[in-house]
Amino acid sequence: MIDTNVKHIVNFSGGKDSTAMLIRMLEENMKVDEIIFCKVMATKTIGGELPEMYEYIEKIDNYIQETYNKKITVITQEKSFEDYFYTQKKRGKNIGTIYGFPHVISSWCNDRLKVSILKKYLRGKEKYISYIGIAADEKERLERLKENECSMLEKWGMTEKDCLEFLKERNLENPLYEKHDRLGCWFCPKQRIGTLEILKNEYPELWEKLLQWQRDSPYSFKPTMTVFDLDKRFTKE
Repeated sequence: MIDTNVKHIVNFSGGKDSTAMLIRMLEENMKVDEIIFCKVMATKTIGGELPEMYEYIEKIDNYIQETYNKKITVITQEKSFEDYFYTQKKRGKNIGTIYGFPHVISSWCNDRLKVSILKKYLRGKEKYISYIGIAADEKERLERLKENECSMLEKWGMTEKDCLEFLKERNLENPLYEKHDRLGCWFCPKQRIGTLEILKNEYPELWEKLLQWQRDSPYSFKPTMTVFDLDKRFTKE
């Protein structure tokens, strides 16, 4: 017997894995009650993702509305990354110091900008299964899934490569993958050097914002490199 009180909620990020999972679930007529995209804001007016990501999400939203009569629900944290960046610490030895750039290890940004708002949103659901797009070849992430979390990609045996091919066959791939291996916030310190070079060359306004934050941050952008170091390196190259 299927418990009709259980809500089936898909966590959609716009990346290849969650998109492939969502589209296949809809194609196979699986129960999908809600599709959630958690939008991170870098500032009050600038999104945390690259502009092409929001265009892609609109494309997917239009596609699933026209084809399956489903739509994407966008939830947003009240505070932006910049709001937290300039918040002063209220305890510890660095009291009064602003947070600045998050540390690469045990960073504060993912929890405050994504996890907390998602938890708050789901708290209002009595019973639910949260579908998360984790590919079959991401064993460590799969092991961390909670009891009410599920990745259909694992059950289908779909790897990251499979997900990309699945979307290409349907002309639904995210164009950002032409130059990026991984997608995420453009200000993330964990991203690769090559991705940051693309940011400097193709998104100068966003790069200038990173430089501004580095001027004000008590910590370097990466453990051994500031944004200024990267700027000099990319200029020479």
